[in-house]
Amino acid sequence: MSNGVKIIVFSALCLIWSSTWIMIKVGLEGAPPVTAAGIRFIIASIIIFAILRHQRIKLPRERTFLYLSLFLGLFQIAVPYALVYWAEQFITSGLTSVLFSTMPLTVAILARLFLGDPLTLPKVGGILIGTLGVVVIFSDGLSLGGREGLWGITAVLLSAFFASLSSIAVKRYSRAYHPLASIFVPMIVGGIVLVTGGRLIEMHRTIRFDTLTVTSIVYLAVFGSVAAFGLYYWIIKHIDVTILSYQTFIIPSLACLIGWIFLRETVTLRVAMGGGMIIAGIALATLSRSREKRIADVGPR
Repeated sequence: MSNGVKIIVFSALCLIWSSTWIMIKVGLEGAPPVTAAGIRFIIASIIIFAILRHQRIKLPRERTFLYLSLFLGLFQIAVPYALVYWAEQFITSGLTSVLFSTMPLTVAILARLFLGDPLTLPKVGGILIGTLGVVVIFSDGLSLGGREGLWGITAVLLSAFFASLSSIAVKRYSRAYHPLASIFVPMIVGGIVLVTGGRLIEMHRTIRFDTLTVTSIVYLAVFGSVAAFGLYYWIIKHIDVTILSYQTFIIPSLACLIGWIFLRETVTLRVAMGGGMIIAGIALATLSRSREKRIADVGPR
């Protein structure tokens, strides 16, 4: 496989995942958050089901697979995405991406608690720097929309926590299941939970299926969920894990740039400082495990 193809795939993956944050923000103009997230995953799961049928990939019937899929449907899809979509009503898409990028730091802590993975000095340093960056961002609550902005920040951090917990569950209980089979059941379960929950708690809000809203949901389903997932599992087999780890700090940086260009999202000095500290912490902690077998840090985007 030529290096040119690898660069194109890696660049496409970073660009897609960087753009999902602004597309979520755009879609919220016409659809309430939980319902919009649910429709996205219903569409994505239908596409994946078609691929499974076309390639004749069978779903495992093991009890472990079923229990793990149900758990991931709730805590990798439904809860994290509901929190992220809800949060973007109050904070910028760029800030959301930066806050969610703390996921590798959370994974490192949970991996130590549940898997016994060592917390090396670089990991500890990265966690401390990243945590301090979050504190700096929290200290700028007034400029971030007051109480609603702070609740938005908290929701994204909770989303990162649940997504990290799901990664630990995958690491501990997943077997050699086909990637598409592994994600299909969680997506359909998460989509149904989100749509059902959305219609219950958002029944007073109307859904406006205009061109922008539909484009946002379809883009997130086709590119943000299905295409990006496929690209990720292709490239993880073809490039060094150190290079792959660069996406954890390329994506939030690029997402902030996209938000600034297309939505004129502003970045205060404290948010810039805090975001820089988070990305620096991620770089320190992530690059320190370049020789380790990494957990697939795949979560809301």
